[in-house]
Amino acid sequence: MKNLIAVLLVLLAFFVGINIGGYFYQSPLVKYMSNMTYEVSNDGFSIVEPKINGTAVYLVGECRVVSFDVTEDQAYSIQRGVERSLGTRPLTHDIMKDILDVFDVRILNIRIDRYEDDIYFATIFFQQGEKVLELDARPSDSIAMALRTYTPLYFKDSILQSKGIYIC
Repeated sequence: MKNLIAVLLVLLAFFVGINIGGYFYQSPLVKYMSNMTYEVSNDGFSIVEPKINGTAVYLVGECRVVSFDVTEDQAYSIQRGVERSLGTRPLTHDIMKDILDVFDVRILNIRIDRYEDDIYFATIFFQQGEKVLELDARPSDSIAMALRTYTPLYFKDSILQSKGIYIC
């Protein structure tokens, strides 16, 4: 239990405290489920492949592409994830992956599931044993973690259809 608490504190610090400027941050939506079988349904979601060019992120799937801009730091972390490269010093997402590995926490699912007020929102589902944690996350952090953990990135179909540009 102490290990799980330590992991949760680090995860919260990561997703809450890393932003410089914060952009009016509100407390994350945290759902903690214990001692139950938990499956994340991907009905209504499609797998998207992240690509990056400068600070522009492109999520491609189902003959559509959604794009948005991120900061230079976020772009650098995503680019390193796309390239599967390690720098001379670890980035925050690299440290997060190491913490997850050490404490035997796996990412069950990562998905971009909401679009409100011109902002995309994501959810990451973590699992340790039978315990599951669902955290609200920024898409940029979700993409960086998906790339490092080889977890598919899911995008809500209705948002992909309404905000995506047809490319096929």
